[in-house]
Formats: sequence, C-alpha cells, structure tokens
Amino acid sequence: MTNLVEPEPSEPENIHSATDPEKCRDMGRKYRWRLKRIEQTSDRILKVNCVFYGEQTSFEDSRFGDTDDE
Repeated sequence: MTNLVEPEPSEPENIHSATDPEKCRDMGRKYRWRLKRIEQTSDRILKVNCVFYGEQTSFEDSRFGDTDDE
C-alpha cells in the first residue's frame, strides 16, 4: 500500500493590476504588502499583475455598500 501525502494548501495571493512594475513596488510600500512576483498581462493599459503574499484584498469603497443602518 502506498501512502499518499496530501499536498500543502497553496499560499493565498493578493493580486492587483497596475500600469507598470514600479507601480507594484509603490503599492507594496504604501500598503506594506510583500511582493511575490510581477506577471505580464495582455492588457494595453494595466500591463502587469502585482502578486503579493496574503489574502485577497479589495479597494472597493465601503461607503456604497449595504445600507442596513436602520
């Protein structure tokens, strides 16, 4: 009988697009995220994906979220 080893769960990644690699570095400094890698995209404007370590985040504006204040 062969013992099958479960693969380690993949590390979560936080991905955001940017116009160039330097913007990835700027974003990392600003939000104190550790940059894992930069991936090229086929988009003409957002030319790279900045991949950071950690859970996915959002820049969504919470002011326009649920209005259950009643």
